[in-house]
Amino acid sequence: MQTRTLTIQDSTDPDASLRVQSQPGEPPAYSEVLYRLFLPVGGPVDVVIEGCGITLDQFQLLTLSPGERISFSPSASFLSCAFHHNFFCVRVMRNEVFCDGVVFNRLRGLPIVDLKEDGYRTARARFEELGNIISGESLFKPEHAINTIKSLLLQAADCKIRYANPDETFQVTPAKVSEIVARFQDLVEDNYAKHLEIAEYCDMLGVTIATLNRHVKNELGQTAKQLAQERLALEARVALRTGDRSVKEVAFDLGFGDPLYFSRFFRKQFGAAPTQYFSGTA
Repeated sequence: MQTRTLTIQDSTDPDASLRVQSQPGEPPAYSEVLYRLFLPVGGPVDVVIEGCGITLDQFQLLTLSPGERISFSPSASFLSCAFHHNFFCVRVMRNEVFCDGVVFNRLRGLPIVDLKEDGYRTARARFEELGNIISGESLFKPEHAINTIKSLLLQAADCKIRYANPDETFQVTPAKVSEIVARFQDLVEDNYAKHLEIAEYCDMLGVTIATLNRHVKNELGQTAKQLAQERLALEARVALRTGDRSVKEVAFDLGFGDPLYFSRFFRKQFGAAPTQYFSGTA
């Protein structure tokens, strides 16, 4: 399936782009280092996410974080897009679209958003709009594309919260995450491989552990420690999936002095040994 691509200027990363499939069909083989959105066309489809088979209804949006593996049934038809975090500036925009806590729900629950019929029509129009933006001649393509993705993710976040399964809880009350939480997420992004204690993050933020945990729990539904460990786990999964480094090398690169401790940490997060991800069996 042909996609339209918009690349970040002056970037040395070959994946630093936005790719859009704006015509229904078999989804492209997007890189697993990208954020990916899939909207089914023509009825329910079967997919396998991280070894778990599920049926995606027509009015549902599938949202995959970097490192998550998926396969599709042969007859599956989608609209889709994939983008590098540098393209969308997830780090800057996260407090507006809840990328980390709601839309791309990371390790918790299924990465599915119920849009309902009206929301589905709106989302489909936005995929088509993205394709038109990229194929057009505007001097402001990146800005237009980012605004459209942002609108799509805001819609997804709203639907995710309003139509959440009773087993899922999103304790998101503000329109944006607080400055404390946004700064904490940025610090985690810069330091996750250093295995800092939450008290060290609090010192950098100038707040108490209780204050940080209260904000993170109320706004993202998890503790500060869980957020930091989740970021580290996701980086480990992406690193293992590339196949460029052994489990031992990935463990050391991510600050684990003992590969056995890394294996226990990984299994706790994903329910599978890192050797299974490295070998491609998970």
